[in-house]
Amino acid sequence: MTKGLLKSTFLHLGILMIFVYGAEIFKQNKRFEIYEIPLDIVDISEKTVNKTEVKKKISSQKKKNLRQTYSPPSPKSKPSPPEFALKEKKQEKIKKKDKESKEPQEDKNRLESILKSIEKIKTQKKVETKVEQKDDEKVIEEEKDIEEVSLGEKLTISEKDAIRRQFYRCWIVPAGAKDLKDLFVSVKIKLDREGNVISSKLINKNRLNESFFRAAAESALRAVNHPECKKLKVPEKKYKTWKEIILDFDPSQSVN
Repeated sequence: MTKGLLKSTFLHLGILMIFVYGAEIFKQNKRFEIYEIPLDIVDISEKTVNKTEVKKKISSQKKKNLRQTYSPPSPKSKPSPPEFALKEKKQEKIKKKDKESKEPQEDKNRLESILKSIEKIKTQKKVETKVEQKDDEKVIEEEKDIEEVSLGEKLTISEKDAIRRQFYRCWIVPAGAKDLKDLFVSVKIKLDREGNVISSKLINKNRLNESFFRAAAESALRAVNHPECKKLKVPEKKYKTWKEIILDFDPSQSVN
């Protein structure tokens, strides 16, 4: 617009200058005749406005074309990871696989340990039952011994005392023993027809953990197997009665 206005102003000034100074020039120079030149005055502002509108349209059209032709840039391809990163990923995958493979193995090991523990419990129960059976057998033997004691009672008291006193001279009571009445030792012996001791066995074994009782019991067993006391004076007619008897060693009587 500014260029159009400047052009129009210069044009108008030129026309005015011609009108002002041109008449005098033609008057001085008579050879020239002044002719009136018709001029059309045109409003330049409309043309300039039209030009600016055209420019705007062109610029908007260019922008549209640019928008249509513009396409977003293609995404850049990601750079390939370095080799050590790939190795780490592979190692992680391998570790995961190892863990997955270890889990069923751990379950198997747990099952095996449970089965082993069950087998151990079963074996322990078997051992316990065997021990109980042995204890029952011991009780039965003790009951048999008691029955045999009752058979031994067929001997008269004086006869039993005579047999017992034959061992007392070989039986040594442990020195320093207290509560002699509690050191009551029962020994089962087997005799032949001549009155010789064939075998001997302690009956009340449940007190062997006591030091004084253990000493008294060992002394009683030594006494029945002592060479000087091994042969007894017994009535031959009652052999069935005294061939297996139980003798009670009372340290209080031996001291007296």
